Amino acid sequence: MRSPIPSLVNKRKQKGAVAIIFGLTAVVLLSMGGLVLDMGHLYIVKAELQNAADAAALAGARRLDETAAGITNARNDAITIAALNNYNFATPLTITAANTEFSANPAGPWVSYATAFASPAGMTFVKVDTGARTLDTYLMSVAQIYTVTTFGAAVAGRFVNNVTPIGVCAIKDAAGVSRPKGEALPTGELAQFGFRRGVSYNIFNLGPLGGSSDTYLLDPVDAYPNPCTPANSSANTTAPFICNGASAILTTTPGTVYGNTGISAGKIEAALNSRFNTFGGASVCIPAQAPPDVNVKNFACTGGSCASPAVDWMAPTPTVQTMADPRMPIAGTISGADKYGVLWSYSRAVRAVGATPNATPGAAFDTTDWATLYPPAPASNGNFPATVSPYLDSAAAHFTAPTVNPGVLNRRVLNMAIANCPAITGSGGCQVMPILGIGRFFMQVPADFSGSPKKLEVEFAGLIEPVPVSEIKLYK
Repeated sequence: MRSPIPSLVNKRKQKGAVAIIFGLTAVVLLSMGGLVLDMGHLYIVKAELQNAADAAALAGARRLDETAAGITNARNDAITIAALNNYNFATPLTITAANTEFSANPAGPWVSYATAFASPAGMTFVKVDTGARTLDTYLMSVAQIYTVTTFGAAVAGRFVNNVTPIGVCAIKDAAGVSRPKGEALPTGELAQFGFRRGVSYNIFNLGPLGGSSDTYLLDPVDAYPNPCTPANSSANTTAPFICNGASAILTTTPGTVYGNTGISAGKIEAALNSRFNTFGGASVCIPAQAPPDVNVKNFACTGGSCASPAVDWMAPTPTVQTMADPRMPIAGTISGADKYGVLWSYSRAVRAVGATPNATPGAAFDTTDWATLYPPAPASNGNFPATVSPYLDSAAAHFTAPTVNPGVLNRRVLNMAIANCPAITGSGGCQVMPILGIGRFFMQVPADFSGSPKKLEVEFAGLIEPVPVSEIKLYK
């Protein structure tokens, strides 16, 4: 019997090989197809969750004002905004308080809602995590991969700088133009945006020196030119920021902010006066977060009036000084035109270095220069400290420690925005205000908004340079 032809034998041996190869190839092809299809699906869902986390974090960050209520508002807004988003095309997204954490830094460490609520000071960043979401696969199940997971996470917030959300008009010249950033007066003294160091001003009564509205509440939440919510420059929103003396109103200086006129008694007055250890009533300040100053001594005019010349210089109850100022365009309109109130309770006048418009601070003047700076020369009863300001002097005549609540140095210094008031536009709660710089103003006495004019008597102590800047943004 003849043996089978070799070629026929080989063909029999190869029967079914194509099917095996096809089967193996199909698994690979389906897995590859699954990789494309399922990973594409995963990518879409990941993007949906990330967008939701971004929106929730930004919404929450806008409510953080270093108060317990702000922590709650941030949590609630984050949850609400997250719920407006779907993932996996049509699945509603739900998160809880457990998906929110808080920190003083975008890199952490992070604490829970409960911990942040108990200690909200400095908590200006929020992290929102959507939690892991499980998706069924389509073709990758062939490779025994039945589910995949993804999530979204975002951090938003701001680095808060020590700027109180109150704006004051820069002093104007006789032509109605704001004074320059730095200029040398005829005495060699430095003036900055028209303000003289060591001089007392009632910023509610600058009259022709400032503008028609000398004081503004600034929106501490909405950074220009982003959309503005008028209520964010109201007393309710700004009061907690004024308690702490911190906000994030500028991204650069010179810069632009939103603001509002109409500061009234109540929450704003109480927030300012927390620095004098006054809490309760209309105050929303908490001593642990907004402590008083270490020295709550009043540096006031005799009898509370700055309408008469001084008798003694910096007596235990300091008195007003009369001094001529050629920059005053109209006489007789500011507490007797040339009567500025208490002088040098915090900082002394300084010499100008350089020329207008960019003169800078130089050496401080001494009491021997009083006759030159403030003619006629103020009388001295020898009560003015020789080497420090009265505020820093520990003598009983100039120092009163707060009771119960421990104090913090320089809490009475308000870092307020100095606005170019002739250039302010708009009305209501979203007026657009060009800001020239940030000035340091020392509160000499508690604010008093009960009369007319209101009183916020402060002493100019120079500019903050460079200005620490901040804005609400996503960090990861």
